[in-house]
Amino acid sequence: MYNNFRKPKTTLQNSWLNSVAVDGTVTGGGKGVAKTKPLTIAAATSTTKLRKTTKAIITFIAAYFEDSNIHGLQYVVKGGLTTIENCLWLTLLIISMYFCAEIGLQSVDRYYTKSTVVGLERDFHYWNTTMPSVTICPLIRLDIKLFNEYCRLHNLNSDKERHEFFEFMEKLANSTYINFQNIPNNQTIDLILDRLNITPDKYMELIYNLTGDTSIKYRNDLDDVADKIRSTTGDFIIETRQILTEYGLCYMTNTMLSEKFTSLYLIWGEYPVNEIRDLKTTLQVKQSSYFDSDVSYNFLGFNDRPIDGFLHSSYEIMQVDHNLGYTNESLQVDVDCIEIITEEGFESGASVEQRKCRFQHESNLTHYPVYTRNLCLQECRLNLVYKTCKCIPHFYPNRIPKPKPICNYKILRECFVQNAHFFIKLYKVDSDGNKQMVPCQCAQNCQDAIVNKRSKFQLQKTNALVGGNSLLFAIINLPTYRLKRLIIFSFTDLMVSIGGTAGLFLGFSVLCLVEVIYYFTLRLLFYLIKLWCRND
Repeated sequence: MYNNFRKPKTTLQNSWLNSVAVDGTVTGGGKGVAKTKPLTIAAATSTTKLRKTTKAIITFIAAYFEDSNIHGLQYVVKGGLTTIENCLWLTLLIISMYFCAEIGLQSVDRYYTKSTVVGLERDFHYWNTTMPSVTICPLIRLDIKLFNEYCRLHNLNSDKERHEFFEFMEKLANSTYINFQNIPNNQTIDLILDRLNITPDKYMELIYNLTGDTSIKYRNDLDDVADKIRSTTGDFIIETRQILTEYGLCYMTNTMLSEKFTSLYLIWGEYPVNEIRDLKTTLQVKQSSYFDSDVSYNFLGFNDRPIDGFLHSSYEIMQVDHNLGYTNESLQVDVDCIEIITEEGFESGASVEQRKCRFQHESNLTHYPVYTRNLCLQECRLNLVYKTCKCIPHFYPNRIPKPKPICNYKILRECFVQNAHFFIKLYKVDSDGNKQMVPCQCAQNCQDAIVNKRSKFQLQKTNALVGGNSLLFAIINLPTYRLKRLIIFSFTDLMVSIGGTAGLFLGFSVLCLVEVIYYFTLRLLFYLIKLWCRND
């Protein structure tokens, strides 16, 4: 089509171009007597070059309009048409381009903001349901043997000092936003902390060393599980791990979260030992089909210590203000569960902004290596605490390039007690009764579950049978539906939509786009070379 460049079949208005005379004078170019003004040689040369350049540009663009496959362009410059006809086609072309751009932008907006939905699946005969997770916090934290050994190594021999120090560390290990006021505050504690060089940044490390981890980690632990914290279902053992929470060191079972969310990794940066994962009798999580008769597991091994339990999704962590309540007896909890899953390719087919949710490995958090919505809220709370009290509690992980200062126990008793409700709820009520929310901007979990507690009751006098306090967790009725995140408007759909719109209004296609690029790059280059050679 462009083998030989040709002039457009249109008559250009050259009256003003011809107003420059050959002898370097400018005439009026209109009707009547021509008025001649003498020009210098330089001015005449400049005007001649401008005239030639302008004429060449108009000729080049007009030639493209004539040869283009985009509908309507050729009629804008086609010869033989009246000016009114040319203007009419130009107007129609502008209107078509406007609506093409408007509808195209709507498609782009849909792709970025409305490309995913949550659908409903009802073929419950063909899939398994992942049972929810349980977190249990024993309310007697310290191991007396580890504590006595620590006192022996650090020459803490006085019974009074040992008692005062034990009470302080026990209360500190059990502290959270609702009970910071229970931490002892006296001169003896200050003297002991100074003598042992226990600064606030060492609080959590010392608590970890004095608590220990009694979950099953080694194969040898299976030989004698009576004193181990574990979770069982039938003949299987479900993996259990010690975690760092806003309620201190707790134990979580039946979780899908990465091993980066363990107390050992969050405090020391080390992965925990797990020799039992590959055993045939070990499960990471318990999944049940609609036809299973046993839809329960037992979380036990806490001896006679009082416990506090928390229910949550296997893709989530506990919330400190959503507990089951303290108990000295074994507890049975019955729940309903609706799982939220994603279709295949959901992660790669849409960005975080498009799907408005995150997978656990897509963490944008500073203090936590994995992402869940509750962890995001915890970090939001952490930042609020830091802004208010200029330090953070000891139970937050602080292994970051620029660690935040850790609050000493006196600040915990003062600043935190005054703002406890604000810190927990992440809002405060002003004088007009309006809630002032803290802007946390935490996305949902892409994979999650909705857990509803149906009933809770204590199993009286059963501790001796199961070896201490425990929590029996069961699903009453397995769900007959689940929620599924789907992509309904992919990038391919966007291309088809924009291409269809451009084709409808302008007859535009991919080849037309290639034509535009070719004409105004390679063809333009050859045209300029031709003009340059002609001028030489």
